[in-house]
Amino acid sequence: PKKSIAYTLTSNIPEITPFLLFMVADIPLPLGTVTILCIDLGTDMIPAISMAYEEAEADIMKRVPRNPFTDKLVNERLISVTYGMIGMIQAAAGFFTYTVILAENGFWPSYLFGLRRAWDSPAINDLKDSYGQEWTYRDRKILEYTCHTSFFVTIVVVQWADL
Repeated sequence: PKKSIAYTLTSNIPEITPFLLFMVADIPLPLGTVTILCIDLGTDMIPAISMAYEEAEADIMKRVPRNPFTDKLVNERLISVTYGMIGMIQAAAGFFTYTVILAENGFWPSYLFGLRRAWDSPAINDLKDSYGQEWTYRDRKILEYTCHTSFFVTIVVVQWADL
């Protein structure tokens, strides 16, 4: 059960950080709510359940039972590994693909800060990128959904590596 808990907790950081940067740094949304649901209900569920049915360790019956008051299933070490290490790696990988896709389409990472209000405005159909090319609202949204997909796929691939 500890493995399935750890696996499930790792995707929380890459799901939260896109929204934090969206609000704090005013960047276009890196990961949408539908893709987060796909992660939680689609790609997290089956591997986490399968870990619960993993073959027991050979010496499991020789060990002293866990004390429910002092030996917690979710302890500081588990939190630090899942959130501090694996979750941050997943988030960094997702942001890497997000910035690469935007940069390949003319929006350099430094240009993204403070861009959210203009990016999300349907009234602006001539938003200029880092090279001065104009982007319509529709084209920006297509690029944003491409970023959502890439962020999602990146998280899933990194989760597979974590199995």
